[in-house]
Amino acid sequence: MKNNLISFLVFGISVILPSNAVWADQANGMSNESEAGVVITGGNTDVSTLSFKENATLKEDHNSYNLKGRYLRSSNGGIEQALEWGLGVRYERTLNGRLGVFLGQLVESNIYQNIFQRYATDLGGKYTFQQKEKDLIWFAEGGYRFTRENYAYSFKNLSFLRLYTEVEKYFSETVSTKLWLEYLPNLSSWKGYQFNSNLSLNSAISTVFSLKSGFEFRYNNDAPSGVKSASDRIFTTSLVAKI
Repeated sequence: MKNNLISFLVFGISVILPSNAVWADQANGMSNESEAGVVITGGNTDVSTLSFKENATLKEDHNSYNLKGRYLRSSNGGIEQALEWGLGVRYERTLNGRLGVFLGQLVESNIYQNIFQRYATDLGGKYTFQQKEKDLIWFAEGGYRFTRENYAYSFKNLSFLRLYTEVEKYFSETVSTKLWLEYLPNLSSWKGYQFNSNLSLNSAISTVFSLKSGFEFRYNNDAPSGVKSASDRIFTTSLVAKI
């Protein structure tokens, strides 16, 4: 409870915190965004939560190379309650002002969802509806995903269609919000669909640093056996460094 209260208070501060930061537009070259979130309580409640994210992109004319990583660990009274991580690489090529294609590879783990490793290969296209920096950025992706999930004593190969959309809206130079939705219908079994979403609010406190608060929801309608819930809900508040 205390952990949630601290996160909620920081979320509120990030909403109302004023700032005069100005972010530079990224064209060709390297850009990097790092996030770190830490919540530690002591005394009557001994809870610790650590979360880290990394997003690095290299752009060269019509080509883009991206590397993403994430890590989350939470414990209560010294007993681990959550542990998950992910690492992904992606190549994207822009064909014209709106249309592009991509190829990506992802590996991730969530042992409390009984997924020891999940390997996913993505192939598809991207269409940009609007790309107005510091105002509105909206695009959608569609394609195919092949997934291999390794469990404790078994594994499963899965094929999905992947439908994804992302909208980022700037209210000012320092305050923005982002929403992304991902739907993965299983090609061999309707029951095995997955749905993921994330809503975040970003408030700049300098030209480099900002506070980011977000809520992520993940749902697997055909979760591995032995899992308590088919859904995961993650609320985080992080310090973001963007260059």
